[in-house]
Amino acid sequence: MLHSRRLPSSISTNAREFLFSILEDTEIALVVVNAEAEALYMNSSARSIFQSDAGFLPAWTDEHVKAIIEKVHTADNQIVERWSTSDVTLRVRARPHSPGTALVVLEVRVVHAGTRQVAENLARSLRLSISDARLLGLLWRGMSNEEIAGNLNVRVGTVKSRLFRLYQRLGVKRRPAAVLRAAEVLGTAP
Repeated sequence: MLHSRRLPSSISTNAREFLFSILEDTEIALVVVNAEAEALYMNSSARSIFQSDAGFLPAWTDEHVKAIIEKVHTADNQIVERWSTSDVTLRVRARPHSPGTALVVLEVRVVHAGTRQVAENLARSLRLSISDARLLGLLWRGMSNEEIAGNLNVRVGTVKSRLFRLYQRLGVKRRPAAVLRAAEVLGTAP
């Protein structure tokens, strides 16, 4: 879902379409906000992180966004902060869109998330089934085959065969390479 109606009218239709084609499916979550802390644009990664199909920032971010906008305009430079809720911690890098504008670009990465958020992010980014993404998330957390089996309530042999198939889907041969793929998507170690 594109939110071109909320971008400044000074941007031509062709420029909007070009902008969306580049930004919409990138793995980096991007949000463009105005001086009133309203989201003018959110790409698909940002809508997924904020669980907002309509492209609006959730209410819990209001104070964070207002504060980071003020800091960016005061410093006229980029600002990096961590925002936390009960189930997710985000790393937010804010920078002015361009000199002389009130627009601020937020780059958002999940630093720590609950099991469900990790699995959803991996599934979307690597085009995996949710069960494969959950398995990869458990690998990323550093669990052994025995711990994974206990977590999933299956036998260790089942975990081994599922891991073999997961490695094939990811195009890797070993556990460390699969964990590295997850870390690339999630942006950090567990």
